[in-house]
Amino acid sequence: MADNESLRSKKARLTRHALHEAAITRVLDDGLECATVANIAADVGVSTRTFFNYYATKEDAIVGLDESNIDEHVVDAYVHSESGIEDLAEDTSRFVREALLMGSVDPDMPARRRKLFARYPELVSKRFDRAEALEELVAEHVVARLRFLGQEFSSEESVWRSARMLTQLCRVPLNHAGQTLKRSPGVVVEKGGTKEIYEESLGLFLKVLNRL
Repeated sequence: MADNESLRSKKARLTRHALHEAAITRVLDDGLECATVANIAADVGVSTRTFFNYYATKEDAIVGLDESNIDEHVVDAYVHSESGIEDLAEDTSRFVREALLMGSVDPDMPARRRKLFARYPELVSKRFDRAEALEELVAEHVVARLRFLGQEFSSEESVWRSARMLTQLCRVPLNHAGQTLKRSPGVVVEKGGTKEIYEESLGLFLKVLNRL
């Protein structure tokens, strides 16, 4: 799906993610109080003004998740995909990954996030709230996808409940890939990258679904 992303959107996504990673690194190295917006921006090679185009506060950059993670071209490709209902689980899983992962390819990032949140537990609830809001936004696009496919529901509540359930279900491959990395960090070298690990998890997920 990322192939449908415009160059401008891709640059913005990469800058946003670079600021997020730089914020985590700064806080781990200097501490939450001493890490500054100016230092985080300088680490990425952008101005503080540019920083505030992406995040309102230092804490927001650390948490990292917001609705702007989702590129409009990726949304359009997902919602209006010509693939049918039989590919809905795979398409939605890939869409969820794009929305929640921010395009991260750094296999060390999950461990560094855990270290940071263990040191500053006051940030955990903020990240949880952001993840929950982002998941709700993803579910909104899943609703649009279901309607594009011509799926019928008894009520508006029914379509939303179904979309939320499908969104949560399609997080499984992402969670599985994350757990694989956590258990065996060296597997990223063996497999050739985090994307390959995700593809294996997605393949297993689809196989299990087909057997149910």
